[in-house]
Amino acid sequence: MISSWLGVVLLVRTATCLPVYSTTANATFALVLCRGLDAAVTELHQRELDEHAIGADWLERDCVSIDPCFQKSSNEDQYGNRLPAPVGVWLSGNSSALLLPLGADRLSNAEAGVRAENHGSLEFARIPEGLRVQACAPDFDLWRQEGALVCDMKTVVTINADASARACPGTRTHSLLDCLQPLQFDAGTQTLVRRLPAENMHFGSQTYIEACTAPSNALAAQICADSLEYSMKAPVAASIGSTSLIKYEFLEDYACRRGTEVQGYGHDKVLSRAAAPNRVLTCPEVVNGSPVRVDPFTCGITCDAGFTLTDGACISNCRNLNTSCARGWAAVDICFQHEQTLFNCTICPSRDGFGNDEFDSDLPFVCQYLSCSPGTHSEGLSCEPCPLNTFSNTSEATDCYSCDTLETGLFQKENGKTGCHDCLWNASVPLETCFPGTELTTTFQRVKQLFSVYQEPLDDFTATLCTQGYACLPCEPGYYELNRLCVPCPHGTYQPNIGSHQCYQCANGQNTTSTASLHSSDCVCNPGFQ
Repeated sequence: MISSWLGVVLLVRTATCLPVYSTTANATFALVLCRGLDAAVTELHQRELDEHAIGADWLERDCVSIDPCFQKSSNEDQYGNRLPAPVGVWLSGNSSALLLPLGADRLSNAEAGVRAENHGSLEFARIPEGLRVQACAPDFDLWRQEGALVCDMKTVVTINADASARACPGTRTHSLLDCLQPLQFDAGTQTLVRRLPAENMHFGSQTYIEACTAPSNALAAQICADSLEYSMKAPVAASIGSTSLIKYEFLEDYACRRGTEVQGYGHDKVLSRAAAPNRVLTCPEVVNGSPVRVDPFTCGITCDAGFTLTDGACISNCRNLNTSCARGWAAVDICFQHEQTLFNCTICPSRDGFGNDEFDSDLPFVCQYLSCSPGTHSEGLSCEPCPLNTFSNTSEATDCYSCDTLETGLFQKENGKTGCHDCLWNASVPLETCFPGTELTTTFQRVKQLFSVYQEPLDDFTATLCTQGYACLPCEPGYYELNRLCVPCPHGTYQPNIGSHQCYQCANGQNTTSTASLHSSDCVCNPGFQ
């Protein structure tokens, strides 16, 4: 059997990889129990073949396939009916779950090269997702004495094939190495004691008298001789394993379901896969939407009102919109979401002489403007106060006018005014505010006169002078300060400096021809002097 199976494996190198299972809605995944594959597995490992995928039909040479959903094995009775393999029941070598020739004499199975029934071994299993498979070695003494197959729980091997474990099949073509998992459990040795004539042998179901009165072959004769004369420890399938009992069950939440059944589970429920065993899955929650079944195996999404499905998520139709528009903006469209009105806003066009007003949600598409009041102006963005020393005296002004201080002597010391005032407006300044040598100047004309003497640009100083509203200016040459007024130097004196509070006397016998003399050269001799 092994040699013929190996022949199949060697052909795989040039064969096309075949899918192991069908994926149609009514298909089920089979539990496949195999024996006699040690050499085949070793061969595949040695060759390290990448293309060693094999079909389930090839495995049937040394395997038995059990459909967990229909609970049938691949064996048939004499009438061609498939024999059952019930869930949750220990299955032994004489059940339909294991591949044994029907009608074969049990004692003949003890012949050389063929295992006795109680030495039956399952070495590998291909376990579909959703099953728990347990394998064990039975208590052979109890089997021999009472004819009952009882699993020794100390020798149980359990394999759970859940969604997180390596289970077959999945979604791709599978290989022998991918799918087959070791089941065999070496039970070690069993103590074989002297048999009483009426006790069953450790193989088959015959008593010592029945089996050993006339042994059918040399192996049986040797076993009979050993059992009669002495007790010994004998290996139990040490070379090929001793798994003789198999039990399979469904994992929690797994069952055999067809696609038509999912209709009764709720609109957000789907099956984990088309082929059974499968699970009922709840579609994942969706933000701003609801999960919905597209077909028995596919989750979809229904978005809430005002949301659109984009790249697997419900995106708001009002995305990036605002609960209001800023001042000077108006809505170009409106979006309603969760009983809230949202606006898509754009800036309003400019309007000379007007400023932007607050957004009006009752008239969302209308740009709101304010007429610029006197003292302000606008070039289309907003009404701005006229700056210092300017004014506007009409509504909807686009410009402000200068007070033209150098020509008019008028000034505006505040922003946003409708006219100008006298530059030297502060008449309540005490005289002592000014320093000695300076004059408390009260007219702008006098300011202009003095600055012409100073030869300084008056424009550089008007903002300071007109803001404080008075001027303390140094007296010009030819004058001196007296009680914070600039008065001309009298005859016989002169003053060449700016900001003096006294005049210089001419020399004895000299006088000036006029007041407000500037230099000593203005002093001339009196009559009779030279």
